[in-house]
Amino acid sequence: MTGQSAGEKDQYAELLERLQKVQAAMRACVRAVKEARSRAWEWRARRDELRPAESGFQDQLAEQRSKRDELNTEVARLKRLRNQEMDRARALREEWEALRKTLGGSREVASLEDLQQRFQALEWQQQTTSTSIDEERAILAEMERLNEAMEHAAKASSPTKGRAEDAEKLWQEMQATRSRAQEYHEQMTALVEEAQQKHQAILDLSQARGPNQTEEQEAHRQYVQCLQEADEMRDRLDQLGEQEGALKKQLDELKSRRGADRAEREQKALEKLAEQARAKRQAGQKLTMQELRALLETTGLD
Repeated sequence: MTGQSAGEKDQYAELLERLQKVQAAMRACVRAVKEARSRAWEWRARRDELRPAESGFQDQLAEQRSKRDELNTEVARLKRLRNQEMDRARALREEWEALRKTLGGSREVASLEDLQQRFQALEWQQQTTSTSIDEERAILAEMERLNEAMEHAAKASSPTKGRAEDAEKLWQEMQATRSRAQEYHEQMTALVEEAQQKHQAILDLSQARGPNQTEEQEAHRQYVQCLQEADEMRDRLDQLGEQEGALKKQLDELKSRRGADRAEREQKALEKLAEQARAKRQAGQKLTMQELRALLETTGLD
């Protein structure tokens, strides 16, 4: 770096030192990216090792859920049909009771009213109270017994013939409607119990899968985290690359200025040497090789 000023030397050394530090940081980033990606592939392999066992579990779980959902759909359909029949039965009962009041009463009629009230109380309990399967069956059995008793009591009353026939038809239709509602309810109850079993099977499968699922989720979390670290180092490497480019550009500009300055100084020195050579030649003195070369590169030997 002969011919450079002290300021240029200091600036060049500073830029070169900064460039070397940036390049060292870039090499460290490249190593960090490779290490993070290597760890990511290891975690991904561990995660994938756990997934073959997962596939059988997911198939079983999907099957149980599908069956449970089918059962719940059928339960909803039966419940809708049951409610429709029960609403129809209540409407028929109101019509039958209105007609029966016009026929007069007796001890049998009073007994029928008691049975009717007990039946309605059980029917209300069945619709509004949450009960176990055994309690539900007990209520249904008692309703069936009361239903038979009401039918017997209705026949035991002695209404007049014309309206009695109408009342009997309403009674029979009401009983048929209740019977259909009861059938729907029994089917629904059986399906509810089966759906509960499917739901319990789903819970059991999920609990059995718990440890492996936790380990697989942790492996996936580590895999994603390592990829994020690699991406961050990649971004840092890009930033350092921009810094490296800027420093190299500054160094090139400094070298270019230094070359121009040196060329200018060399040209001035050459012209000065040529001037001295011309003076010596005019004085008849012998010229050195450098002086001859200076004359040739400037004005020549003329």
